[in-house]
Parts: sequence; C-alpha cells; structure tokens
Amino acid sequence: MKHRRNAQAASEILGEIILLAIAVTTISVLYTYALSLPEPTDIANVTIIGKMEGSCPVFKLQRGESLGPDTKIILTVGGCERRYYLYSEVSDQEWDIGEQIVLPVGDIKGIQIEAMIVDVKTNSIVFSGVLQKGFTTWRKGGIWHFDEAIWRTGVADEVQDSSGNNNHGVALNGAKIISGAAEPQNVKLNNSGFFDGFLDTVKVKTSWTLNITNQITIDAWMKPQIPDFISDIVGVSGTFGYTPYIIPVVGNIFAIVSEDFQKGGLLSTVEIDTEGTVTYHQNLTLGKSTGANICQPKIIQMTKNICLVSFIDNKYYVNLQTINISSNGSLAYMNQLVFTEKSSTNSPNRPSLAKITETLCAIAYWAPLSGGLLKTVEVSSTGKITDTGKTMQYDPVSTGVDSREPCLLHVTGNVYALAYRGPLNHGILKTFFITPEGNITDTGHMIEFDSTAGYEPSLVQVSKNVIAVAYRNTLSYGVVKTFSIFPDGSITWTGNMKVFENTTPCYNPCIIYGEEDMYLVVYATGDVHQSSNQGYVQTLRMQQDGTIDPTNGLRLQFEVPDGETCHYPVITNVAEELYAITYTGPIAHTGYLITILIGPHGRGIYKGDSYQLYANMTMVEGYINSVYITYSNTSLGLLWHHVVLTYDGITIRLYVDGNLVNETSYPYHRIDLTKSPLYFGRFYCGFIDEISIYDKALTQEQIHNHYLNPGMTD
Repeated sequence: MKHRRNAQAASEILGEIILLAIAVTTISVLYTYALSLPEPTDIANVTIIGKMEGSCPVFKLQRGESLGPDTKIILTVGGCERRYYLYSEVSDQEWDIGEQIVLPVGDIKGIQIEAMIVDVKTNSIVFSGVLQKGFTTWRKGGIWHFDEAIWRTGVADEVQDSSGNNNHGVALNGAKIISGAAEPQNVKLNNSGFFDGFLDTVKVKTSWTLNITNQITIDAWMKPQIPDFISDIVGVSGTFGYTPYIIPVVGNIFAIVSEDFQKGGLLSTVEIDTEGTVTYHQNLTLGKSTGANICQPKIIQMTKNICLVSFIDNKYYVNLQTINISSNGSLAYMNQLVFTEKSSTNSPNRPSLAKITETLCAIAYWAPLSGGLLKTVEVSSTGKITDTGKTMQYDPVSTGVDSREPCLLHVTGNVYALAYRGPLNHGILKTFFITPEGNITDTGHMIEFDSTAGYEPSLVQVSKNVIAVAYRNTLSYGVVKTFSIFPDGSITWTGNMKVFENTTPCYNPCIIYGEEDMYLVVYATGDVHQSSNQGYVQTLRMQQDGTIDPTNGLRLQFEVPDGETCHYPVITNVAEELYAITYTGPIAHTGYLITILIGPHGRGIYKGDSYQLYANMTMVEGYINSVYITYSNTSLGLLWHHVVLTYDGITIRLYVDGNLVNETSYPYHRIDLTKSPLYFGRFYCGFIDEISIYDKALTQEQIHNHYLNPGMTD
C-alpha cells in the first residue's frame, strides 16, 4: 500500500536539507580554521615502528633522521586518558636510528592504547596508530546505586556498576541490601546497602578505570549507626580462669592457658572467625596444685602443632609441658620437664618464654633462693623436653630483693633483651647472647629503663634494632619508652617516651604490634585486690627509629559482663583490625575472652591508601594518598547525609549536604596507583546509598545539585 507524502513531511525534508547545508558550511569553516593552527603535520622523513611488548608500549626508530630529546610521545589510554611523555624522560641523548624506547604504563591489559609521536623541531607527526585494541570509555570511575533486590554473599558481579565501566562488586561477610519498601527510613533512593562495622563489605576488584591519578570526586549518601566495639565475649572456663594467656596457633585456632578452679594449669582451644565470633573446642588439664600458690601459666608455639606451656605447680616448681594442637583444635599431652627452684607462696611469678629455634626455647623466671634465672631447653619433634644445662643468673639473690616480672624478647641475630623489675623496684633492661645451641652469654650491657620503679614491663620489637618497653611507674602511670639495641648488645635510650595513661592507674600493661605504625596496649586500672578495676586498650604510633607520636591515640574501655572487673589483660592479633583480649574477671576469678575491632586502615569507601570517604555520627573524613581531611560535628547523628570528597590536583575538599566544610592544600600530586581493591562499607557501621566516583573534581554547584537530587550523576 502506497502513502502520499503530506505537506508536513515535505516541510520536514526541506528542513533537514537546510540543516545539512548549515552543518557542511560549519564543518568547512572549522576544518579551515583547524588547518590554519600550528598543529603537527606529517612531513618528517622518519619511520617509527610501534608495538606492545607485554604491557609496555615500545617504539623503534627504524630509518630517517635522528629525533631530539624534546620529542613528544602522547598515549591515549582507553579512549579517555591522555598521558604525555618527553623522549628526554627516558634518555639523555638524541633518538638515533636503531634505538628503541619502552614506556612503563602500569596494568593496561585489555585497554585500548593509541599513540602519537611529534617531532617538535619540524612540528611533524612521525607516528600515529593503535598499539593495542581493547576497552574504551568516555570516563573513569563508577556509579553504584545499590538498587539490586538482594546481595548473595560471594556471588560475582552481584553489586552493579551502572557507569558502563563494568566495575561490578561482590558482597562479602554478610553485607546486605535494605529494601526501600520494607525500611523506607533506612533508604535514600530505592534500596540501600547495610554494613555492620566489621568485615561486611562490597569488594570491587581493581581495574584501570578505578586507578584515577589526576582529579577525583567520591560522592555518596551515608547514614551511620552506632558500631559495636566488641564483637564477642565468652568465659574462659567454667567458674574460674585466672590469669589467662592467649596465642594464635594454626588457622583460626587459638590456645588459652589459665588457672582452673583447683589451682592447676588448664589449656583450652577456641576458634575465632573473621567476624570475631568465638567457638570453644577442647579443654585439657595440665596438672593440679594445692596450697596458696599462683599458677600463672604461659604458652609459646614451637612448631606448627607443638606448643610449650609453663606454669607453677603444686610444689611451687616451674613445670614445662609440650602439647600437640591440631588444626581442628584437638589437644594431646606430649611430655614434661620440671625445674626445681621453688617459687614463694602466693606470689605472682609468670615465667617468660622466647623461641630460639623450632627445637630450642629460652625461659626466664625468678626464684627466692636462686634469684633471676635464664635457661634454655630443647624440644624434640616428638615433644620431649630436655634441659640443655645452660643457665645464666640474670640477677643475684640478696635479702629483700626480687627480680620479678621478666619479659624476654629476641632482638636481632643472637641478641635477646630481658626487662624485669629489679632491686628496689627499679626497671632493668639487659641483653644476652643466646646461640642456636642453647649457650647463654651476658653481653655486659644493662640500662635502667626507670630508676624509680618499673613494674610489669612488656616488650615489643619496633624495628630490627629498636624495641619498646611499656610499664607502670612509681605513680602507677602507664609509660612507654624506646631503646636502640646493637649487635654487640649495647643499649641506648632513643630519648623517646610517652605517658599513655595518667588519669587512672595502669596495671599489667601488655603491648603488641598492630598494623602499619600502630601499637596497642591493654591494661587494668588496679591490682587483683581491687574490685572496681576496668580494662582499657590504648593505641600508640611509633616509627621505626623509636619516635613516638606525642598525640593521644584511641583509648577505649572494653566492657566486662555485669560490671565485673578486669585483671591481667593479654592481647593478640586475630586478623586485620581484629584482636582478642583475655583477662581475669572479678574476685571469683572468672576468666574472659573478648574480641574487639580497632585499627588504622581505610574504612567506608576506600581504595588502599589512594582515596577514602568515611562518616560516623560525629565526623566525616577522607584522604588522598593518606593525606587526611576531616570535619567534626556532634549534631550529625544517626541521619542521612550527603558526603563528598574532591581533589582537583591542587586542593582536597570535603562537602557535607552540599556545603563545603573543609579544604586543605595538596598541590601538584598524582593520586597513587594501587592494586588494592575498592571497598564499600568495610569497617563502617550503617547504611550507604548512591555511590559515585568520577575522574574529575565536581564543582560546588554540581555537588549541591546532587544533594538536592539524590541519585543524580554527572
């Protein structure tokens, strides 16, 4: 069937012809104008061959004239990113025939790479072409609306990127979608994501389009909630569990030694998962004791499955036992050795153990009639314990003098440091040589880390030749000092110290390395005879040269059930930012194990140390290259807020609800490249919606429009 064209159709055709004529005329003018500019022209007598070798563009000058060091090389990566190079950046002379250059450009697998080389002297294009075909895009970054109906844990590409860059994510560890229909108050637009403050996260694998180097905007809606500081809390054993001590063993299995209700040694195994949940596996009684003694057990791992335990037995002797701990937490007794120097009645006397090799261990302890003793023992593959016969008296016997609370630490080579509370309660630090054969030699070097009082010292290694000692001083303040220890055993104070606790007493501090430059100290606020003790964890920052950050780190009180008290806390690392603490409870001496989350790493929305955006109820923070910018406001509360971080190559800016709230100068820096994934929600507690990341710095007007129109993108 034929249709007649009406007048309207004819008019449309005529209009199209006129528009086409205008377009042709305009293009002609633009083309003439472009040719009139001094752009490169293809007239040089040069032949260059370009290709990809691995992930690097390679160019070879095959024939023609030499090119000068100011020759320009322009790479267009992925259709949207231009990178400029000068030949002088890769060579200090002219580019001659037969020579080739290689440009390292990072991970560009599957990305289209185009190249142009311009000879500045003749203003000529001497090479132009596609070196590698592949993915192209108009912009880097991604847009995640969190509008999916459900996130199934571990399912790839479950969290969709709608930018076209295919930066889809996977939900892990329980991160979940919140439906706007079911919980409209917890959703900004359609649906949102919820994260519990621990390891709930969306993980987006690293890609070229997320490695933004010049300008960036991170844009999101966040509704933070109150996070749980403590992940789990359980009793160590039955009705007792005095002076518990915990170490990691294999996989998620941890071993805890404590004193049971009959004053004997008890070994328990627990499993701690990445969320901090604790599951008990097995108990093993190490030996019974009677009388007014304190067992104070200690444990150290010798091989993958063999651990060495020490405790004070019913004869007040130091009892050593080997235990086999399997990967499922099952326990099997192996062997025993007893040192017969007696401890005193009802006096704390926890020996210190230090692994020398897989078959050799050093032990330091105090005995009233023998003074401070340092010995070595051999541990065979079958668990047999043998006294090497090598003994060093690290502090002599004298009337009224105790050489208690030893803490032994390997420093470097055969050098070991020993800190203890010596005569007149002075804090003593000595060094010894201990060889793989078990021989012990006093280096002759000693220093008083505190000439007034050094109670309950705890040592940690800061770097190869620097250690830190945390202790309680004569005022019951918590103090940390750093010392340099050299290969000959000589000791010098670095001049660095910090009083990390002076508002409450600090008893039994235990210091460990956390992550990066962060260290953690746990302590109680009173001795075992006080019923109102509380437990605290304090973070410190120390550099490898022993410098201690003078600013106060994070100080948190960890809860105990029903207002019960805390004594003898011990801390160990479980996983990234996750730690376990054991401690003695109230007068009934119940032992407890808690898991806590604390750490220095990125959180909220972040990609390694390159960029981050985070918010809680009182603060918003972000960083570029770990250069932080923050905004504090106690009225932020548990509400939805639009938070944005931008960097334009000159200034880092932070916006809240469309308003600029802080900025800091950071001129002429490239954003660091990192292979770290992009995370959403990790270590953030609350709801997140409408995340966008752009490879440009949005203006305040654009950001305000995003605030007024949730879900809007540029």
